[in-house]
Amino acid sequence: MSKKSITNHDLSVGIFIGGDFIPSYAGATNQMHYLSRYLQKAGVKVVIFHGYRGWTDLRLIAQEPFKTYIFPIDRYYGDLDFLANLIRKENLHIIQFNDLEPIISQGIKLSQATGAYIVSESYYVVSNLAKSIGASVSRIRSIQKLEAITGSIVDHVICLSKDDKPKLRSAMKISDDRISVVPSGVDLKEIKYWGPNFDSKTVLFLGNLYFEPNADAVRSIHTDILPALRQKGFRFLVVGDCPPMLKRKYESRDFKFTGPVRDLNVVFRQATVALAPIQESTGLCIKILNYLGAGLPVISTSQAASGISNIKHMVIENDLRKYAGIVGNLTKNRRSTVRRSIAARRFIENNFDWQKVASRTASVYRKVLNQQAKDKSRFISLLSEFNIGKPAWLEEAEKKGRFANSKSLIKDRFSYGIIQRGRIRIIK
Repeated sequence: MSKKSITNHDLSVGIFIGGDFIPSYAGATNQMHYLSRYLQKAGVKVVIFHGYRGWTDLRLIAQEPFKTYIFPIDRYYGDLDFLANLIRKENLHIIQFNDLEPIISQGIKLSQATGAYIVSESYYVVSNLAKSIGASVSRIRSIQKLEAITGSIVDHVICLSKDDKPKLRSAMKISDDRISVVPSGVDLKEIKYWGPNFDSKTVLFLGNLYFEPNADAVRSIHTDILPALRQKGFRFLVVGDCPPMLKRKYESRDFKFTGPVRDLNVVFRQATVALAPIQESTGLCIKILNYLGAGLPVISTSQAASGISNIKHMVIENDLRKYAGIVGNLTKNRRSTVRRSIAARRFIENNFDWQKVASRTASVYRKVLNQQAKDKSRFISLLSEFNIGKPAWLEEAEKKGRFANSKSLIKDRFSYGIIQRGRIRIIK
């Protein structure tokens, strides 16, 4: 297929999701959800391969424009011949993963069997994050080894920020022509512009609190920011999945945990200011994109804002003890704060609209199909020689019981399922 002849309608990609999916209450699932939706709308054929743990709402998946196969977890990871048959049946050119481990445990064999290219969508440098949150030396070394091995296997890497590109190149030991930067996006049809609600005196933090950098941020907000603003009549809303112990320890009348919120506009329209006091390296901070899309004044650390090239629409401050004073200045100077919020929305419209992001991603896929695919046959031995284990996020979610109360729509054992055009078909 020559370079000029490839259009979006020539592209077909299978996206592998082994954890939660829709509703998308975390940055990674938000990325997979909306990327899949807007790629399909742009003419790219998208097929989801989903290891179903009962954590997702199949009825919501059925409302999406793409096709989804669901599998029991043991079959998702264990019956690769069946998955390869589906990849061939769907005539998929690319298979895409967002975790390192399944690239080895699934990707190598599936690519060898079908000829599909492997794309890794990397949200951050896993070993750097592991270091910043105090992982053991042995765990960090294991992740670093895994990064280098996957870098030698994948045909292309997509990362979400320019800041992460050189770090990933180094960690995964890949050449510059095999890594591209495409950011996440904002669904501007869903996220409305609200601007700051000065009267509500509400400070917002959004995030999956089973993810330790977000939990650390909440602890810091409670210690360093809440006391001064509480005296001025402000309340705090912490929105997102939350470990019960964290909620019990910190919740009070003016420090409320809402849990996950399906429609973010409900909390965005209440907010005066939004915070992103993340101290660890976590790649592009998707919560900030949504804050800016809603026109909220944002106060962020330089670490959290590192994936966004133009930071003039935010207030950057690493000393959290100064946040209360900044909130006071933003609410006092209302006219300039509103002007900044309008400019922030326009910035998101120009740079992070999901329609544009999907178009850029499709361009990367066209580039991939014009590259020589890597020979993966020499890596087959890794399937038995390397102790792959679970992705770090999955270990953390299971350890903290994140989805302990999820109720599966499928009550009995099943072989697989097909979800498309509003229909859910389960094959026993």
